[in-house]
Amino acid sequence: MARVKKSIPREELQLTVQTVTLTPDVIETLRRLSQEASDFIGRKVSSSAIVRALVRQIDQQGPPAADALFIEVEKEMKAGRIWGKKK
Repeated sequence: MARVKKSIPREELQLTVQTVTLTPDVIETLRRLSQEASDFIGRKVSSSAIVRALVRQIDQQGPPAADALFIEVEKEMKAGRIWGKKK
């Protein structure tokens, strides 16, 4: 019996290119995570897929995870890496 391949709804495939500024250490971490995910899954995993998964994970975990993220953002800002405008 032939296996039927389910297609992903068109709405879920819409991607938008965004530009982010990353430091060399973050780029290296992103590459490492991508390689580890590729090894785990058994197929190539892009850096974009890692970033999308991280954002979804923080969102799903709720306020405690978001608070931990905000603490890291504050560390970035205190280190002098500020992107965006001060309110």
